[in-house]
Amino acid sequence: MAEPLESLKRYVGRSETAADVVTGSAMVKIAATLGVKNPASAKGDPIPPGWYGAFFPASHGPSEMRADGQAAGRGIVPPVPLPRRRLGGVRMSFHEPLRIRDEITRVSEIADISVDEDQSGPMVLVVERNSISNSRGLAVVEERDLIFLSEGRAEKKSTTSPAVPGEAAWRRVVEPNPVLLFRFSAVRFNSHRIHYDRDYVTKVEGLPGLVVQGTLVSQLLIEMCRSELPTRKITYFGYQAVRQICDTGPFTIAGAPAADSREAALWAVDADGKLAMTATAKFAQ
Repeated sequence: MAEPLESLKRYVGRSETAADVVTGSAMVKIAATLGVKNPASAKGDPIPPGWYGAFFPASHGPSEMRADGQAAGRGIVPPVPLPRRRLGGVRMSFHEPLRIRDEITRVSEIADISVDEDQSGPMVLVVERNSISNSRGLAVVEERDLIFLSEGRAEKKSTTSPAVPGEAAWRRVVEPNPVLLFRFSAVRFNSHRIHYDRDYVTKVEGLPGLVVQGTLVSQLLIEMCRSELPTRKITYFGYQAVRQICDTGPFTIAGAPAADSREAALWAVDADGKLAMTATAKFAQ
C-alpha cells in the first residue's frame, strides 16, 4: 500500500484562503466551556492565545464526510485512504493579538506529507500550516500534524511509557465529562465521532471511552500558564501527543516554569498515570 500512498505528496503546496470575524459570542462559549472568566467582551479586546480555534469552521457537508465524521477529501487535505485519523501535535507562534471585531484571514497550506509503513501497516503524516492575519498584519502561525493510520497501525500499542518530564510546580486534575467534550467540539465545529459518539469509539475504533480532544488538553495547559503567570505574554506554544486520553477517569495537567521564566515545560497524564502529552510554552522578554 505504501507505493500508491506516495502519490499523495502531490498535494504538498496546495493552499486555500478563508475569512472570518472575531466575535464576542464565541468568546462567551469558550470561557463557559473552560470554566474561566471571559477575558474579551468589548470591541478591540485581545483574545487569549489558542482561542482562535472557534473561527474558520469546517464546511464539509454530510455527503463529504468519512465514516469517522471528518472531511473526506474536501479542501486542501488529501483524501488519505486510511480509516483512522489522529492529531499528533501542534505548534503555534503568536505575533499580533487578535481582537474582538477583527476581520481575519487564514491561509492554509499543506507544508509536508510523509509516508511510513511497518509490519502493523501504513501511516501518513500530513503537516498543515495555517497563517492567520488581521488588518495589523500576521497574527498566528499554526502547524498541525495530521496522522492517518491503518487499522493495524492504530491498534499497535507501545510497550513503554515515557517518563513524566519533571517535578510539577503547577498541577490540576480535570474530570473529562461528556458535557465538557461536547461543548468543546461544538465550539470548534469538530465532528470527529471519537469525541462524542460512545458506540462508535468503543465498538468501531475499539477504544475504552470517548477521546478527550488533544486541542482541549493543550488549551487547558495554555490556561494554566495564563493563570500561573498572568503578566507574561505567550509567544509560542507547541505540544506533542504521546497517547490518547479517554474519559475513563480524571486526568492531570501539570507544569513548571524554567529558572529564567523564559519558558515553561508542561505535560498531561491520563487516569492511569501514563504520560499523554508534552508541551512547551515560551514567553516574551
